[in-house]
Amino acid sequence: MTTDAATAIERVSLTLVDDTRPTPANGSFDGAPHRTLETVVSYPVRVAGVVGPMPLVVFATGYGGDSMNWSGLTDHWVRAGYVVASPTFPLSCRDAPGGTSGSDLASQPGDVAFVTRQVLDRAAARGSELDGLVDADRVALAGKSFGAITVLEAGYCPAEQVPNIRAVISMTGMALLQGAQFESVDTPLLLEHGDEDALVPCSASQDVYERACSPKFFVTLHGEDHLSAFHGGSSPAEAVVVRTTIDFLDRYVAGEHDALTRLLRDGDVPGVATIVASP
Repeated sequence: MTTDAATAIERVSLTLVDDTRPTPANGSFDGAPHRTLETVVSYPVRVAGVVGPMPLVVFATGYGGDSMNWSGLTDHWVRAGYVVASPTFPLSCRDAPGGTSGSDLASQPGDVAFVTRQVLDRAAARGSELDGLVDADRVALAGKSFGAITVLEAGYCPAEQVPNIRAVISMTGMALLQGAQFESVDTPLLLEHGDEDALVPCSASQDVYERACSPKFFVTLHGEDHLSAFHGGSSPAEAVVVRTTIDFLDRYVAGEHDALTRLLRDGDVPGVATIVASP
């Protein structure tokens, strides 16, 4: 366990091994009969007098990433009172055996489901490193880019769906795996995308928004590319992403009804962002 004294965030590193699913061969790597997911669980240091489990967000990183490469953003969620569990995927990570590869993308929704179950099981186990930390009834998924593709599948494909999740956040993602049934699964959805994204076009998120059931929200970040608005920094666009993602989690995971008003306000900043909503 490590503690970031400056931000009052604690982190627990877990090695989670799924023995039921293999890791395929990749370049010089022969593959493995299991899947190993190095996962960092971050949570706010508890203030005296504040007790009880907290909501959980399972965050899927992008291609070539790891558990911590989007922590500049996700740490804002932690400071807002959420536990964030971030796995490193076996083959799409930067140091993957055999080289970083997107060939294993279809296995990643199952990784998200496995990590979610493992974190919830450990939070329910007396004496574990996560004992009592997480409220199993308040769970969300979030992802960036390759990770957004992953959580859209994990959230909306019946064969892959993580049970009982309350909300999904997709940042610069798209419906690539084709199993998601947005028209019939009504889990609340927030999409965020820059309209100058040259890697994944903003129209990809627009398509998902059009197909999705309500409640759904789409924040367009004007003049932003694939990366620029998502580091959790102090630019106007980064501030919009921080505020709107927390507002959305507060409304649909934490159950704060007033957060909807904040979400609609914070997603509409002249010259910076606009929001389309169907609450």
